[in-house]
Amino acid sequence: MITVCPTCGAETRNPRFCSRTCAAKRNNVLAPKRRPEGRCFVCGTPVPKRTRFCPLHRLNRPLDSSQPIGAIADGSEHPACRYARLRQHARRLYRAATPYRCVRCGYDKHIEVCHKRAITSFPSETPIAVVNDLANLVGLCPNCHWEFDHGLLQL
Repeated sequence: MITVCPTCGAETRNPRFCSRTCAAKRNNVLAPKRRPEGRCFVCGTPVPKRTRFCPLHRLNRPLDSSQPIGAIADGSEHPACRYARLRQHARRLYRAATPYRCVRCGYDKHIEVCHKRAITSFPSETPIAVVNDLANLVGLCPNCHWEFDHGLLQL
């Protein structure tokens, strides 16, 4: 018994389709794969289910240095992570501009970029460019950073 393929119109001995390709084309049109979607936590626009933010609100995008720090730390995030994006931006700037070593002891396996003047000491209207200025950033090894944070090290 010879039939006509509903996808391409070719004659076939198969009762429905002439090939797997034609079957897939036809079935994908009738029942397309559904992509589960979620919503951006900030603005509610549809995003793929695995992501939490739309491209506009994605956390790893570079910051605009002219923005005030109050726009970044709006209180919507967990208090411990309030300035995480600001610190990430500072690390990017510092590592692009200076050698990767502790300024005090010269250790070069791992450094932490810290602010000489704390982020919280700036008013919320202060631009990011002022807070993350290279004059306010210093690269220290974990030991020197701890000493600096606890007042045992003066820079």
